[in-house]
Amino acid sequence: MIQFIKPFTIITFLLAIIAITSCNNNDDFNSGCKETFCTEEFRTIVVSIKDQDQNPVVLDSFEVINLENGENMTISLTVSGLEMAHRLGQYPLVDDGSLGMSEERQIQFKGYINNEEVISREYTVSTDCCHIDVVSGMLEFIL
Repeated sequence: MIQFIKPFTIITFLLAIIAITSCNNNDDFNSGCKETFCTEEFRTIVVSIKDQDQNPVVLDSFEVINLENGENMTISLTVSGLEMAHRLGQYPLVDDGSLGMSEERQIQFKGYINNEEVISREYTVSTDCCHIDVVSGMLEFIL
């Protein structure tokens, strides 16, 4: 005996197939990160600036600019953090909190001494599910 399938059942079945086959990982921006185990460290990428004698260069100020929209995304330092940056000649470029997950951004680092720009470098930085990384751009300089 042949049974006829009701139209409602066919439509429901077809909609279910369409819903299943139309799903992909791009629908959920961070779907690939759900199963990722990250270290608990908080990473900061620094620009290291030294003089010809390998002494740390003390910048009066520095800034990091998002080249896409001109936003200042400079990481604020405490007084002790700034003293350490001066002592080491290492200035923060970006950290794990600078971008969202799975982002890439073009940025520019600028350093100043006596209100004069002494260094200007462009970088491409990106994040994965866990941490920030530099895609392009040198991190060590001799002035």
